[in-house]
Amino acid sequence: MLLRNYLNSLHKEIEKLENYGFIESVEVKEEIRAIKQALFTARVVFINGSELHIKEYIDARYKIERVSYAYHYQDRDGNCIFRYDDAVHKPALRSREHKHTLDGSSVPSDLPDISEIFDEIIGSL
Repeated sequence: MLLRNYLNSLHKEIEKLENYGFIESVEVKEEIRAIKQALFTARVVFINGSELHIKEYIDARYKIERVSYAYHYQDRDGNCIFRYDDAVHKPALRSREHKHTLDGSSVPSDLPDISEIFDEIIGSL
């Protein structure tokens, strides 16, 4: 898959939720870098005031690879509901790819697809 196609697929997932009326506003930024790399960030505000902050650093030289990512979902008051990321923590977590949960704990988690994240959010709206 080409980098542009991958970025378009992210836009389409967001547009789908807009068309269904789940989204109040969206801010998207793309920074295409040399050597088939990109930084994609977005702030998606849902109809209940909750927000999803998306950050993906993508390398598409050989295949689409999300080099680093964070999907932070918070309520209207800024309290974290969940966060998927691959950030290194000290002390180290059991898994580089993990999910922070509402109760403040972290659990190992596979790299989620953006549609899976949106499904999780819609289930709580």
